[in-house]
Amino acid sequence: MSAGAFAAAPASAAGDPSKPVFVVTSRGTQEAVFAGGAARARSLAAPNGEALAISELPAHRLGELIQHVHGKEKRCGGFFAFDSREQAEAFVRDDMSALAATAQVAEYSVDNQATVTPWLAQVRESNIRATIGSLSGNWTTRHAQTAHGRAASDWIRDAWRGLAANRADVAIEQVACSGCGQQPSVVLTWRGNESPGEVVVLGAHMDSIVVGSGGPSAVAPGADDDASGVATLTEVLRVALASGYKPRRTVKFMAYAAEEIGLLGSKAIASDHRNRGENVVGVLQLDMTNYRASGAPDLRLISDNSNAGLQQLVRELYSTYLGGRALAEYRCGYGCSDHASWTAAGYPAAMLFEGGTARGGYSPHIHSRNDTLANMGNSAANSVPFAKLGLAFLGELGKTSAR
Repeated sequence: MSAGAFAAAPASAAGDPSKPVFVVTSRGTQEAVFAGGAARARSLAAPNGEALAISELPAHRLGELIQHVHGKEKRCGGFFAFDSREQAEAFVRDDMSALAATAQVAEYSVDNQATVTPWLAQVRESNIRATIGSLSGNWTTRHAQTAHGRAASDWIRDAWRGLAANRADVAIEQVACSGCGQQPSVVLTWRGNESPGEVVVLGAHMDSIVVGSGGPSAVAPGADDDASGVATLTEVLRVALASGYKPRRTVKFMAYAAEEIGLLGSKAIASDHRNRGENVVGVLQLDMTNYRASGAPDLRLISDNSNAGLQQLVRELYSTYLGGRALAEYRCGYGCSDHASWTAAGYPAAMLFEGGTARGGYSPHIHSRNDTLANMGNSAANSVPFAKLGLAFLGELGKTSAR
């Protein structure tokens, strides 16, 4: 999940810790972190009435923000980052979260069991585990502002390209963005066979970060946050492609860059889709899928900054395909992961989150050098239900082409 940033910032501050960064946070977070010393702050309300603040501060102070949100508020994320005050103000002014929370741009139905049910038995824990191991072990970090961050993006691109096996209806690209450093997002587009203008998105973020000293080059394996999400997404893609599936709607798989330093990759992509008038009918975010302590639920549905209709669809998918009863929920707060970028752009989005702890917490290892596969029992078993639910989301929202 989004850590905000430590020794990292948008383009204007990259490489210079004294350059100004403009961050949008909840007003409560701003007052708690910067009340005694933010350079300049402005309180304002989002169109949905949420009390927000825009703060201007030097890049080196961003560490205070993440340490407060993670340590005091006991949650992840908490801000969007910008190069200028004008960009931050425009983002808040144009925020469409209120619309996205209730909008229903497509009919959500659960009627594609013929496609989805056979997929579920094809999920392999070993595949998810291997991908987590590669992403968390091939490089010391996947921070967006490092060469390792770029290498991780290239690795994901190549892995997805290999799964696609030159299918004519699949295209893969890397998408750069302002402030994303050396790391581009990876976007795989699977063209719809009947309704290509309707788009379904499944995503996870590829970057990692550590809170504390060391800056972007600090050791940050990020096995749970969020190699697990990318690995789960990759297994969803593998199973669906191997089955010969042809989606009715266009489906896009996305590995976002620079989530940890202000949701930069997803913000750029979601804004571009809105500016081009793309008809995105649903977005699913997988952020942290592989930590679960004894007594915790299998997974949780994020209950805020997301779409009510899509949340209900996920509950129905959980009941229908995983045999679950009530789906546990978790409130993650303002800007906690990439689904918030899509919500702010006016699109219906939902997010699934790991079971965490019996008391409602999450992995104690994230944003540290201890976020390793070993500290998750060298197993990806906890991610398997996420892959199955991801497949159900793909099959029921992407639907199956009749031709």
